Amino acid sequence: MSDEEILTLEICECGLKNVAEAIEIFQNTSLPYPKAKKLVTGCNKSCCRHALMKLFDMTYYGKFDLPEIAMLIAIRDDTLAKLLKDIKG
Repeated sequence: MSDEEILTLEICECGLKNVAEAIEIFQNTSLPYPKAKKLVTGCNKSCCRHALMKLFDMTYYGKFDLPEIAMLIAIRDDTLAKLLKDIKG
């Protein structure tokens, strides 16, 4: 997956923001992670926590490992799909 494709991935279903938008929000705020997360997601859920926290840290240090973010998003999607499958029976 190319960097351009990764930047268009939806990082949070609640906030409907993609990776590029999340990076921009994180770069333009001096808020700590919990408050900056709410700017991106608009919620208190933890489904996207791993990817967002890692992206926040990457923004702080100025280096982005986009394949790692894509992997964390894929893990989240797989976990959510498995939970839905288990619920449906």
